[in-house]
Amino acid sequence: MNKRSLAAITTLTVVIGGSVPVSLMSADAVSAAEHQLTVNQGKATVSDNNKKFTDTGGHWAEGAIYEAVKRGYVTGYPTGKFLPNHKVTRAEFVKMAVSALNLPVESSSNDSWYVKYVDAAMSSGIFANGDFADADWNKPLTREEMAKVAVRALGSVTKVEENQWMYLATKNGIIAGTSSGEISPNGATTRAQAISVIERMLKVKNGEKLPADKYAVAAAEVLWHKTNIFTVAPEIFNGPDNKKNTGINSWKASRLQFEGKDGTIVQIDELIAIDWNDLKDPNRELLPTTDKLLYRSNNGWVKFNSKLKGYVLVCKARILVNKNPKGYPIDDRVNLLISGYNGTSTDSSLIMPTVIQSIDPNKKIYGLVIPKEKFSTEGFIKLYVETISAGAPIISQDLATSILVK
Repeated sequence: MNKRSLAAITTLTVVIGGSVPVSLMSADAVSAAEHQLTVNQGKATVSDNNKKFTDTGGHWAEGAIYEAVKRGYVTGYPTGKFLPNHKVTRAEFVKMAVSALNLPVESSSNDSWYVKYVDAAMSSGIFANGDFADADWNKPLTREEMAKVAVRALGSVTKVEENQWMYLATKNGIIAGTSSGEISPNGATTRAQAISVIERMLKVKNGEKLPADKYAVAAAEVLWHKTNIFTVAPEIFNGPDNKKNTGINSWKASRLQFEGKDGTIVQIDELIAIDWNDLKDPNRELLPTTDKLLYRSNNGWVKFNSKLKGYVLVCKARILVNKNPKGYPIDDRVNLLISGYNGTSTDSSLIMPTVIQSIDPNKKIYGLVIPKEKFSTEGFIKLYVETISAGAPIISQDLATSILVK
C-alpha cells in the first residue's frame, strides 16, 4: 500500500444487497494486471442504468459492476456511489457468491445477518470449515480466501493441496495478478475485485474457457510448490504425453528437503524458470544484464544474446545442516542437472542443457539454460539436484520426470 492510500484509510459503512451494514476500511485501487484480464475476457456494455453510480464511469470493472447489479446480488449506495475500491468482508463475499449462484438459503434465528448465507455456502460445498484462518466473518476477505470460495464453486474440487488455491483460480482465469508476477494471496479484496471474480466464476461454470494471466499462474505455482517450470516451460516439463506420475504430477514439495546418510540436510528453496525470449517475464529481474550472463559451450563461456532460444532455470538452495563442512564446502547452492537429452554441441549453439554463469557480483545466480529448439531426447527427461562435494558422498534428489519425445 502506498503512503497516499495509507493516509486515506477511513472507516465507513457498506451495504451489500440490502444486508445489515458492516464496518469496513478503504483499500487501494486494483492492479493493471486485473484490468488487463478483464479487457481480455470481454467487457460488458454498460447501459444508462449504471450511470447512476458517480464513481464507476471508466473504472476497469465497470462492465462487471453493471452485470452484478443487473443480476441483483450487489447494490450501490444511497449517495449514488458504488465504492468499487473499498474492502469486502468475508461475510459480504459469501453472501454475494451465494446470491449470484442462486443457492437455497434457509432462514436463521441467529442475530448475525450473514449466518444463513454461511450455512447455505457450507451446504452447497462452496465453503468448508478451515477455509478461513478463524471464524471472524467481519474481517476483510483476503485474495486467497476469495480463491477458495471461487474454486469450490466450480464444482470440480476433489483434493486440493496446501497453497494450491491461487494456482487453480489463476489457471482458470478467475483471478489475475496484483502486478506483473505478483498475486498477493494475503492482500485484501475490493468490491470491484470480488464482483469481477464472481462474474468470471459464473462464466466458467457455464462452460466458458477464460484466458489466464500467465504471470499470475506462474507466481501461484511458486506459492503452491516452489517452482514455476510447469507453467513457464510446459512444452518441456508438462507436455500432453505426461500422465499420472510424470510432468507436474511428479513434483512433490516434500522432496525439496532431503538428507544424506551422515545427517547433512539440503533444502531447495525455489526453482524458477525464466523465458529468455519473453522480455516481459517478471523474473528476468533475477538475472544480470545480457552482457554479464554466460553459458558454457564446447568453445568456452559464451554471452547470452537476443537470438538465443531457451529457458533459464535458477535454483535457490542451501545446506541447512552440514555434518561434514570439509566434504561439503559450499553451503549456499547445489548442482542442478537434467538427464535424457541426446547429442553433443560442437560449437556455441544451444542444443542441450548447460550451466550458466553471472559475472555480475551483485547478481550471483546458479542453474542452467535449456534449449527450446534444435534438440532431441531419449523420450523423457529427469530433473535432479546434487550436492557439491569435495570427497564426500554426493547427496542427490530427483525433482521431476517428464515425457518429452522430440
